[in-house]
Amino acid sequence: MGFLIKFLLFFTIVYLAMKAFVRFLTGKRNTQAPPRQQQQTYTRQPETQDDRIIEYQKKNFEKSDVEDVDFVEIKSKDGEK
Repeated sequence: MGFLIKFLLFFTIVYLAMKAFVRFLTGKRNTQAPPRQQQQTYTRQPETQDDRIIEYQKKNFEKSDVEDVDFVEIKSKDGEK
């Protein structure tokens, strides 16, 4: 039982050491990308009043509730289809 624990501990230490060594050689410090680029494109302001109106209408359309509609078939008096 003690041999198994020593083997797993040794394997974990070797794995972490190799991973740290590779990161040191490649110069990677933080693996996450900075979120600044996403925020800059998302917080873009419309340039003209027409653009602001269109953005406002898009937001209202996206927030509006969907309503069920009953369709009525309209038949002509002539009996034509």
